[in-house]
Amino acid sequence: MTKEIKEAKNFINLGIILNDKNEVLMIKRRKPEKGRDESILIWAFPGGKQRYNETREECVRREVLDETGYDITSIKQISLTLHDQFPVMIVYHLCRLNSKKQTARPKEPHEISEIRWVRVSDIKNLITTKLNEEVARELKIV
Repeated sequence: MTKEIKEAKNFINLGIILNDKNEVLMIKRRKPEKGRDESILIWAFPGGKQRYNETREECVRREVLDETGYDITSIKQISLTLHDQFPVMIVYHLCRLNSKKQTARPKEPHEISEIRWVRVSDIKNLITTKLNEEVARELKIV
């Protein structure tokens, strides 16, 4: 086991979800998180902590549904990496929508203040931490 994995407190699975307009689903946190280097995370890709008894794919599906109300399926894992500013392992998944409309009410309005479809070209304007290079390549915004 690598030192980075030992130091990570949690595994976080995040969904990179594109719609047919080439927009990405993003969430705005009610309470910004502060990183080790004083960076602040406000806008993020939806997702959350993996439970002990679930797969990465099950986690990202559950978390995206809870946070946004959208039902998705993970198509492939884009990246697994230690986050630069936070002591967590981040797993990015490329996901597809199972329905173009929300299939449920978001269950976490206490955590999420806004759910927005964002043009791929606008992601860099919202994310205040370093964008994962493999995600940037997948979205063709390198």
